[in-house]
Amino acid sequence: MMMNQVADIVKVSMRNRPIFIVGVSRSGTTLMRTTLNSSEQIAISKENHFLGHLIASEGVRYKFRQFGDLKDDNKVRKLVDFVYTGELERSSMHRGISTHWAWIVKRVPREIFLQRILASDRSERALFTIMMELYADRMRKPIMGEKTPAHLRYVPTLLEWFPEARIIHMLRDPRANFVSELRRRRKRPITTPYKQLKHVDFLFKLYIVLQTTLVWFESAYRSSKYKKLYPDNYYLMKFEDLVSDSERNIKRLCDFLRVDFQEEMLKQVVVSEGFQAGQSGFDANAADRWKKYIDPWIDAWFVFWFKGYMQEFGYID
Repeated sequence: MMMNQVADIVKVSMRNRPIFIVGVSRSGTTLMRTTLNSSEQIAISKENHFLGHLIASEGVRYKFRQFGDLKDDNKVRKLVDFVYTGELERSSMHRGISTHWAWIVKRVPREIFLQRILASDRSERALFTIMMELYADRMRKPIMGEKTPAHLRYVPTLLEWFPEARIIHMLRDPRANFVSELRRRRKRPITTPYKQLKHVDFLFKLYIVLQTTLVWFESAYRSSKYKKLYPDNYYLMKFEDLVSDSERNIKRLCDFLRVDFQEEMLKQVVVSEGFQAGQSGFDANAADRWKKYIDPWIDAWFVFWFKGYMQEFGYID
């Protein structure tokens, strides 16, 4: 067998086990993506919300369903036009276009995207796969994947489509999630209702407390469920472990992913909207920095509602 044929077989095998990063917003999903993308083998694309968002109907696949059966080539062309003419971006009243779709429009010629779909079986799984493959091909890496935190609730679908996939679930102390989200929304209150509430500090905080409570409960609940249902595919990574003992935890993760650990994976630059943006290396102090900025009543709120889960995950004694 020729060497290039062997290489093609290996690439196909690696493409069959994509990596998905999920979790609550502000839980370290971006840091995990940049860590894995430092590997010579892995290409994790940004958010796409293909399967769904916090509002299920905001999922891109639901918007694509308006075109009907894609066995019709003309309907495929209409779908591609929908993406490239900006209609996808304008289709939501609640949010802008997900970052990976913006990347596709900017970096992938329309004809290439069209031909990839026409050559596929045109299923939703195929569209999702093409979206990831385009990024992995551009990065010239064999293992594809994507980071969409809201896909946490769609893990069963991901594993139905990709039985060999690996799921990385990022989890963070809910109090830290709250502080990080509060800081982000104060800095950029660009959507409803943040723009309306920013002028009333108590209501602004209360809204984010309630939002964090709901999404963190779902995250904790699904963690307990997924680790029982998918022991070979599911990996829980606490943000605090990642930043405080990076090398040991990344090596463990690489064993789970069946990829080689590389020293480059430790050479990170803080790129999120956190307190240490631009800093080199992992910010170990990020694990506890929230304690300086949280109101006592908010601290007590999360401990009251999540005492059991927080004990289970080691966030309180």
